Amino acid sequence: MPPAVTVDEIDFHGWDAVRLSNGIIDAICVPEIGGRLMQFSLGSHDYLFMNPELLGARFTFEEYAGDGTILGWKNYGGAKTWPAPQGWDGEGQWPGPPDPVLDSGRYDYQTSEASVLMTSPPDARSGLRIRRQVTLKPGSSRLQLRLFFENISNRVIRWSIWDVAQMLCSKADGQLNDDCWLYIPTDQTRERPYDVLFGDDNEQYQLHAESGLLAVQYQGIVGKIGVHSPAGWIAFADRRAGFVLCMQFPYEPDAEYPDNGATVECWTESPGAPSPIPIRSPGYILEAEILSPLHTLRPLEIKMQQVTWSAAACPAPIIDVSDVGCVHEPLRVDIDGGWARIRGEFGCFVEGRAEIEFLNVASAVLDRVDLGPVSSMRALHVDAQARIPDGASLIRLSILDVDGADAGTLASLSIPEL
Repeated sequence: MPPAVTVDEIDFHGWDAVRLSNGIIDAICVPEIGGRLMQFSLGSHDYLFMNPELLGARFTFEEYAGDGTILGWKNYGGAKTWPAPQGWDGEGQWPGPPDPVLDSGRYDYQTSEASVLMTSPPDARSGLRIRRQVTLKPGSSRLQLRLFFENISNRVIRWSIWDVAQMLCSKADGQLNDDCWLYIPTDQTRERPYDVLFGDDNEQYQLHAESGLLAVQYQGIVGKIGVHSPAGWIAFADRRAGFVLCMQFPYEPDAEYPDNGATVECWTESPGAPSPIPIRSPGYILEAEILSPLHTLRPLEIKMQQVTWSAAACPAPIIDVSDVGCVHEPLRVDIDGGWARIRGEFGCFVEGRAEIEFLNVASAVLDRVDLGPVSSMRALHVDAQARIPDGASLIRLSILDVDGADAGTLASLSIPEL
């Protein structure tokens, strides 16, 4: 059995915080500053930006509100949930940050066996109460976010659930790390693979036309894009460190999304970078943002969006993500005289073992090849040779958990006819 999840109330840089840990990943939640997930770590590797100038800082309601412009925003970093669309034209837009209630208010919280539930104060401006539930499971590097919007007003409101994570893009010496990337599958049926929402189109945005994969290479340029991404995943990679963080979300093909159909958005900034409007960036930041469909909520109605974070050591780029791992180099096979050489490069989200399975057309397993133990802390490099059983038509790379149970399929490949 894997170690159980621990949930501890701790002091975190002077804040009252809750730490969830399963021996693989740690998640630090700080309810009193907007219900933030302030840090997420795989082993000793931290993924999220934290503003060093605001660690442990608290402010009054009036100080959080500031002058209403982004220059007055107390940007702590971490990950938080906002309403979208953002804007300043009327009631159906969220004019933040700053927002002294939803972004910076003191959230109530409750802990349970493996999770923490953080609840915002009611916000008359948006008509919302936000709940953020953070849950870990034993034996994996996966964190589940369940995000709830409740209409606490007496009117009908319409919002998208917008989750925003500020990814750390600096090196150990504090300087800009231009080997941080965000990989976003695009919708190849669309005329434009992405929309520039702020700033100019620039060299950070690199589209691989054949695959439709958009790679955002962080260079500290101030800008924002929106992407209608139907694949249901994005992946942040610090290629210098060799770690990735994948985010999975449900996609509803017939639903309406904000900002010209964006399911994913990416904002980048850095200290001193030119900007069309004044900003005061506290660091080298890439925001990985996931949006739900626009929900119409009647009074007291609740809507929920689920986002799953999964961390692994893995080379980049990332070209696919599943519930048990991510793919850097896809599974491939070379056939020679009835023997198969099987190769590929992956990251694993589950602690356990990997095996190659040979299956027939009826999906019956004909043979297995044990590839040994796997861990989120090590990339899985597959280079195995095996004799192909008679009748085999499919090769499957499967992950077993520490108890030997089938955790899921990481990749599969049809066997060419001999």
